[in-house]
Amino acid sequence: MKAKKITALALSCTLLFTGCSAGGKTENGKSVAASTSVGNIYADDLYKSLSSGANSDSSLFSYVLDQLIDEKFPATSDMKESANEMYKNVLNSYKQQYSSEKEALSALKSDLKSSGQYTSISDYKKKLVYSIQYSQMIKKYVKAHFDSVYNDYYKMATPRKVSIISISSTNPSSPTKSEKAKLKEVQALLKEGQSFGSVASKYSDDTSTKNADGSLGVVDTTNSLDNTYASGVSAKALALKSGQTSSVITGTSAFYILHCDTTSKSEIKKELKNVTIDSPLLTYDNYIVYLVYNTYHINYGDATIKKKVQAYVKKQLAARTKERKDK
Repeated sequence: MKAKKITALALSCTLLFTGCSAGGKTENGKSVAASTSVGNIYADDLYKSLSSGANSDSSLFSYVLDQLIDEKFPATSDMKESANEMYKNVLNSYKQQYSSEKEALSALKSDLKSSGQYTSISDYKKKLVYSIQYSQMIKKYVKAHFDSVYNDYYKMATPRKVSIISISSTNPSSPTKSEKAKLKEVQALLKEGQSFGSVASKYSDDTSTKNADGSLGVVDTTNSLDNTYASGVSAKALALKSGQTSSVITGTSAFYILHCDTTSKSEIKKELKNVTIDSPLLTYDNYIVYLVYNTYHINYGDATIKKKVQAYVKKQLAARTKERKDK
């Protein structure tokens, strides 16, 4: 078991899960929340440490969740390797923006600290590993409840398959003659009835989609198209009906045209049937973790902590229900 720092309390334990609980153990009249190699951690100490802040309920839940994930989905060498590759990809993107690796690394460190979520590169890497552990837990639930999760996803995230054509421009507000000519040619071909995919594969300047006939794959309300392309691309993609093609969207370095390939529930379901940790089914629902949590039997060993955590989970699930009624 590995050491964990939760607020001011150092822990190296697993919090009372089935198969590794203290079974309501007490010592000197105090309830034992967990036993470690160096002694016991008492429930009242744990409770005081985690319940003193403004977000005490979520802190207690997060603590228990962390222990659940470490117990049921321990970090593996493959996870660590994947996290390291993710880090390298992020660093490489910084290297492309700076003249030296030293400057890139310095900028990355600064951005991580500024986010308030990471204290160092090492901390960032550890949390990348944890994110993979977390994703594995959610993935297991989604695979086991695929139909119900997908039906909810289709209702809440309005997914559709979308394609894009990008026409690069050094200054879209004042395009060159050749840029204007290329854009007009693309518009004319689409108006004539040529398939969007064939025009995209021949004319699009977006290297990431050009060879896939312009396909962006499944796009939903969690997309980051505005960050990737231009402001307004996301809203337009979600507003299109099946078979519709958008008007030209002017970005800062290109012109964009979108096409909604399909909104078919069955077609999109088939596309998402193979559930990976990159699946949108894992990330569309901010409350899914509470559904997952309730599928595990947890022996808290302390009535106060149990009551606090279960009340918090119930509150979050009630908010989820309301969100769906309002949709």
